[in-house]
Amino acid sequence: MTMMFLPNGQTVMYDCNITEDNKNRALSYLTEIMNTHNRNKIDVFINSHRDADHMRGIKIIHAHYPIQKIWDSGVPGTTPDSQKYFDYMDLRRNIGYEEIKPHSRWTFGDVIIRIFNSKRKNGPDDANYHSIVIKAEYGKSSVILAGDTTADVWKDEIIPKYADVDFSTNILLASHHGSLGFFDDPRDEKNYFTEHIKKMAPDVTVISVRENDSLPHGKAIEIYEKYTSGVSGTKIYRTDKLGHIKFEMKLEGGGTISHRN
Repeated sequence: MTMMFLPNGQTVMYDCNITEDNKNRALSYLTEIMNTHNRNKIDVFINSHRDADHMRGIKIIHAHYPIQKIWDSGVPGTTPDSQKYFDYMDLRRNIGYEEIKPHSRWTFGDVIIRIFNSKRKNGPDDANYHSIVIKAEYGKSSVILAGDTTADVWKDEIIPKYADVDFSTNILLASHHGSLGFFDDPRDEKNYFTEHIKKMAPDVTVISVRENDSLPHGKAIEIYEKYTSGVSGTKIYRTDKLGHIKFEMKLEGGGTISHRN
């Protein structure tokens, strides 16, 4: 899960994955940071797409910190018969939701949230393709959360249709736990697609992945490292290696990075 504590007092959560293995540790840390920021609710839960590992445990979170509204793409996920899916859809109906569109933007005080991707009218039957991608801008600082998007949607939809947008960012949350699919367009057997990462040129790339997972892919790490500046001295931050990762962004640009297990 990614938490954003906005200066105007609102709280945004992007995805969640509460499992039996991580439940106690995740909730303990969530309670700690919610208390630190004096928050008692989640104003918006953004579900990048309805795969289980991006919404699992949402009712547990809601029981601790009531979610006020859900944003999603409206695209069904890959596990519609699972209890996790039922839990998500039940909460979605009960608290209210909004199916957000590409090219939308919201202002939360000093923070602007831009929607780079969501449901595409002519896209394939693939929840990852329609993952919600956001860029949160706070003055001269920004973060891009890439969901599980694939190279083809960046090549066909996002880059061409946002030609006049500044993609540069301080922090990039890597797509799909560091999957090579972010760069590997199966239609091109010779070259990896890198136009998006070149435009983003992140200072830091974060890979959110559980311990002992088959991801991230080695080639994906190689590409992320090539196009990430590492201004802080470290280019790639991985949750399986570092645990919880915290960024404090400054209005004038830059910020601080810390982590703990």
